[in-house]
Amino acid sequence: MPKLIPDDRSRQGPKGRPVLGVLISALALLAVIGAGLMIWMGATSPDNPSQEASREAVTGSPSGSSNANPTNRISPANPAYPVPAEPSATGTTKQ
Repeated sequence: MPKLIPDDRSRQGPKGRPVLGVLISALALLAVIGAGLMIWMGATSPDNPSQEASREAVTGSPSGSSNANPTNRISPANPAYPVPAEPSATGTTKQ
């Protein structure tokens, strides 16, 4: 006749940690890391996170005017902006 062993004593390995404890610890660790990230981002962000501050960081001027990129002065010889062709050059004729 086989020997009867109670269920709680028939485990092969040591008793593990409860799942609820592991989940609560993971959420607590996530909260600590999130708080640390928020503090670090607040310390390293600019004092004035407005559009003027970002414009000044890019162009060097809070008004946005800069001589670094003169897009309003496009030369007519620029091949990216070709002059429309004459009708005779496209093969169409006036009737």
